[in-house]
Amino acid sequence: MTVTATSDRSTPAFLAVWVPSLIVIIATGACLFTVSWWIGKAPGGGAALGLVIGFSSVISLLTVAAVSGVIDRADSRTTLVRLLLLMTLPVAGLVYVVGQEPAGAVVLLAGTCYVLISTGESLYLAATETVAVDLAPTSWPQTRTALLTQIHSQVERVVGPLLTGLLIAAGAVGVVPLTAVAVVVCMIGATLLARRHLDAVTRRRLGAADAPEPKPASVLRGLVRDAKPAVSLVRRHRDLTFLVQLGVLANLIVFPFYAVLPAVLGEYTSDATDLAVWFGRAATAYGAGMLVGSLALTRLRRDFRGTAAMACASASLGVICLVLVGAAAGQAPVLVVAAMAANGALFSVLVAVGGAVWLHRTPAEVRVRVFALRRLTVYSSIPVGTMLMGFGGAAVGYRTFVQALAVVVLLLLIVAWVRFRASRPLNETEGS
Repeated sequence: MTVTATSDRSTPAFLAVWVPSLIVIIATGACLFTVSWWIGKAPGGGAALGLVIGFSSVISLLTVAAVSGVIDRADSRTTLVRLLLLMTLPVAGLVYVVGQEPAGAVVLLAGTCYVLISTGESLYLAATETVAVDLAPTSWPQTRTALLTQIHSQVERVVGPLLTGLLIAAGAVGVVPLTAVAVVVCMIGATLLARRHLDAVTRRRLGAADAPEPKPASVLRGLVRDAKPAVSLVRRHRDLTFLVQLGVLANLIVFPFYAVLPAVLGEYTSDATDLAVWFGRAATAYGAGMLVGSLALTRLRRDFRGTAAMACASASLGVICLVLVGAAAGQAPVLVVAAMAANGALFSVLVAVGGAVWLHRTPAEVRVRVFALRRLTVYSSIPVGTMLMGFGGAAVGYRTFVQALAVVVLLLLIVAWVRFRASRPLNETEGS
């Protein structure tokens, strides 16, 4: 059964959900930025930070994958409110953490808060992403919708580090979690005000779904049942399979580099305040680059399709690797800032082109499950890359290891592209 009602698919309806979710991610992202800086101050902070972020990535991925079917079938308004309430607890815990010295049990508590906030963010983004897609005007190209529904983290990387870096430099680090708690509570109210749009999405999604299946005999069988349509969809489309490979390679280098950025910049300066300033500049440059690239891409009035889309996304990742090799070879932190800006713009191309293809291929009633499968496979390389950079950088130097890893990713990308081109020609009706 297919539901075609689109009366709630408008720019105001989209913004009623998109704006509060963006504000929430900026607030919680600022908390994660603060924890990263705080842990980075501890002896051996680079390796500890890599472990925390890597472990957090694993927990977030598994949790989203495990409950994706529930989110697909659940009431949108209730889901968003509950997730916001859950995130307030670890955010409030940071009020105590940042007032202590980074040592011993307090570092463990900080890592726990990081994992809980990151997992809450992932669940919240999974829920808001599919709701926003269902509220976006049908006249929008899918490239624009894909960018806007995935841009939250990039905006946070502009605003969060800039504001948080200033507060850290001013000695007011405790203001960050306090403000975040207030923001999340306010956004719960904003979510309730958007209930008409959220309820309309729930009705359309449930109307488009097949008849409810019997309750599974066990949790494991329920997970397998929820995963089957997602796996089947990805296997039917070669472009989705290639995008999974591309995403795995991208997340092996892009986000891990960002995660250990304080340690990389620590090879240029040992002053804590100076490090916080350069970290803020580099993180802001990355987000600004992605925003500029995103704004340019939203002006496109058509979507990329077929082999052209795959070539565009692959070229973007290849240039990212070359930029990192060049920046790591330099002797000034300003080169890292410039590289982050360039890679932000390039990554926006990868997100937009790939995201549009995923939206084009995925039915609304299984979107959270398909996107959760995508995250589970694509993001699986983030903890691997982060741990490699943490321990490899500590052993041979962070800039040296970044260069080596970037070259490896580039070679694997070339192999994947050759294999993709050697297979049968791609067409729009494949697997449909």
